[in-house]
Amino acid sequence: WSQDPHTLDLALASAQQALGVNALLPIGRRLLGIVYLWKKQYDLAIAEVERALALDQNGSDTYCAFGEILNFSGRPEETPGLVEKAMRLNPHYPTWYLWCLGHAYYLLRRYDEAISTFKRALARNPDFVPAHGFLAIIYGETGSLENAQPAGSATLQLSPQFSYHTLQQRLP
Repeated sequence: WSQDPHTLDLALASAQQALGVNALLPIGRRLLGIVYLWKKQYDLAIAEVERALALDQNGSDTYCAFGEILNFSGRPEETPGLVEKAMRLNPHYPTWYLWCLGHAYYLLRRYDEAISTFKRALARNPDFVPAHGFLAIIYGETGSLENAQPAGSATLQLSPQFSYHTLQQRLP
């Protein structure tokens, strides 16, 4: 979320340096895939995360990251299965797994499932801004303004600098 335009270049160099030390490091491959995602180089992102999974077929974080990369690559229909596998591999999964799953449901226009998933994320972490933000968006898009307003207010309370326009510009 840095404003510095060189942040992604630094992250790319760091991931490549880590892989220079050990090219078989799954987390390095996953990191490189995530950097490529944010650089909007979707094919490279997918290829790196697939390499990470080939190196560690039990990498729950990698399955979830792959799902999020597919969400932004226009293939959200593949994400629920990947996230569910990640959740089976790590039953104590972090909140961002629910974000990834809810995001896929949102993109698939499965709004009831998205709402339910984002509410599960908030039950785990009431300060998880992306869940509040996407609930506000879903409620607004579906005409449920009585629910959109509190979700939008919670987003702005937790992240006063939040703007939908900035979000559209930054997300891969």
